Formats: sequence, C-alpha cells, structure tokens
Amino acid sequence: MTSRRLDDRYAVTDKFVTNTGIRAAAQRRVSPVVWNYLECGTGDEVTLRANGRVFDDLVFDTPLFAGISNPDTSTRFLGHDLSFPALIAPFGGGEHLLDGAGHLATGRAARDIGIRQIVPVAAAHSLEDIAAASGVAQMFQITFVGDPGAVLDMIARAKAAGCEQVVATYSPILQWRERIIEDRFSFRSGDVDANFGPGKSDPAMLREQLEFSRPRWGWAEAAEVIGKSPLPVIVKGVLTPEDVHRSLGAGAAGLYVSNYGGRSIDRMTPALSALAEVRAAAGPDVPVIFDSGIRRGSDIAAALALGADVVALGRAVGYGLAADGEAGARRVLEILRREFWTTLGHLGCSSVADLGPQVFLGR
Repeated sequence: MTSRRLDDRYAVTDKFVTNTGIRAAAQRRVSPVVWNYLECGTGDEVTLRANGRVFDDLVFDTPLFAGISNPDTSTRFLGHDLSFPALIAPFGGGEHLLDGAGHLATGRAARDIGIRQIVPVAAAHSLEDIAAASGVAQMFQITFVGDPGAVLDMIARAKAAGCEQVVATYSPILQWRERIIEDRFSFRSGDVDANFGPGKSDPAMLREQLEFSRPRWGWAEAAEVIGKSPLPVIVKGVLTPEDVHRSLGAGAAGLYVSNYGGRSIDRMTPALSALAEVRAAAGPDVPVIFDSGIRRGSDIAAALALGADVVALGRAVGYGLAADGEAGARRVLEILRREFWTTLGHLGCSSVADLGPQVFLGR
C-alpha cells in the first residue's frame, strides 16, 4: 500500500522557491559590474546596511489562540484595490541591464499579481511605453530640477499616459557610489534618457541633474509647481516631522518615507526608524508610502504596523528581473505576498487593517 503524504507545502516544483534563491541566481546571471550597480549604496554603505538591520532589531509579539480567520492580504490605496500592500518602486537608470524589458516587464508582473507601478523618469523605456505595457502605471516619479515649466510639461505627459499621481524627488548633488566609481561604470545614450528628446521632454532637465548650471530648487519653487501640477504630488524622501510639515504646507497630497535605499548619501537615518514619527506628524489620513530595506513579507508587515499604507519594492524586484526577467519579477512578488500572508497569521491578524504597533513586543 502506497502511503499518502500529509503535507506537501514544501514539495514545490517552481523554478524559484525563495527570494534568497532568486537573489543568488541574479548574482550568478549578471556581470560583477552590473551586480555592483544593483547592490551598491553610497560611501561606506552604512545606511544601506542600517536599512536592513533596523528591521532585524524589531521583535514581534505572536499571540496564542488569537482566533484569526484566513488572513486577507488585500488593501485599497489611492482608489485602487491591491492584492497585497505593495507597489513597484521607481528604480531606474539601469534596470535594462538586469533585463532588456526593464519596467515593461515589472509592470506586467505587477499587473499579474494585482498591484500597481511607480514609473521612474530615468528609464530605458518611455513613460508612455511603460504605461501602455501593463495598464498599472499609477504614479510617475520625477526629479524637481531645472526649469519649472519643463517639469510641469512632463507631468502633463504622465497624466496623458494614464498616471494618476506624481512622486516628486529632490537631487541636491551627485551621489558618491564608490563601488561603481571603482568599476568606472557609465551610462550610454539610451540607458536613462528614453523620456527626453524630440517629441518628448526637454533634455535640459536631464542635463541639469548632472551639470549644476543653476541653483537647486527650494521649497518656494517646489510649492509653486505642486500648486500648478495637473496631478496630485507625493513628496519622496520624507524622514522628519519638519519634512512632513513643509511637504504638506507646499501642497503635497501624500508622503513617501525613503532614504533611496542608501543610494543618496551615507549615514542618513534608516528609513524605518523615521516612519512612526512621520506618521504621527502627518496624522492618520495622509497617504504614506515606504521604501528602503524591504526584503521579506515580514518587513512589509513591520512597515505597515509602524504607519505606512503601502511599501514600494525596488531591489527585491530588481533581483527577480536579473534572475529571470519578467517571470523572475513576478515570482518575487508571489513569494513576498505569501510571506506577508504567513506573517499576518502568526501576528494574529486577519487583515491588513489589524496591523499596528501592538504586533511588536514592548510597544
């Protein structure tokens, strides 16, 4: 008589079964130079490491006999139903080195999983092509730099392509990414400028990020453009209550807590360490996105418990692209959603709405 196995949960046949395995496959598949581009932070990469370590320092409270139902990972954010509280982050300026389809592929993966996408300005495909590829391009990330009129014209392009919000970033000066400096890494024409040129947007916007021919914007310039923008603006890089008050005072419709994954300047505040304070300063109703350090479904749960509405997934999705293109990106999302479901159950949460500070010991 043949015995029947009772538990086949781990006897899966998928090409990739964990995101740890996907990351390892990505490193094997790309060149050392491309891997350094994907992995690097700035300077000594203190912030890069701290972004992960701050998650490691949290301790969950796992209640006994919590009486939960099958956890529901779905949520609603800015008018859209999401299968779990995540967006594709606007990582760009090299995503095509991981896979030629770049954000065309990540958008399709997002669509298949039931989440949305933030499209970067520095990309290997135009914002129109990315939006058309999947129909889930919810936001467009743009750097507030150069001529305000050119910025507003690009926002109008994003609206025409179907984007519903803008994510505004600020780039005060170039980043010191030592790994890629040592590699003599450089972008070629076509790598990051698909949104600029005849029939698109003024290339002077892109040049200004590198050449510093005019002073960088202050809050007055930012507020003027936010006030004229044809789309609601979410300000990215918010890490302090002062950032909150200035962003909302300038007319921001939402906040994005991020230190850019440790790729801006070293020794910044770990983004997760700032999240609860940002939420307290913003109040309960302001939409808050979080990124920097998310690698697991348990990280997503922690970020939501500390005040985020959704997280944005960058490097984790980049690993999937590098490992197996669109299929790899989709698999990363599947695994993260499953890990998040598992975490909800162990925390005694039947839904995303149940997450709060009470899931941590000592809070």
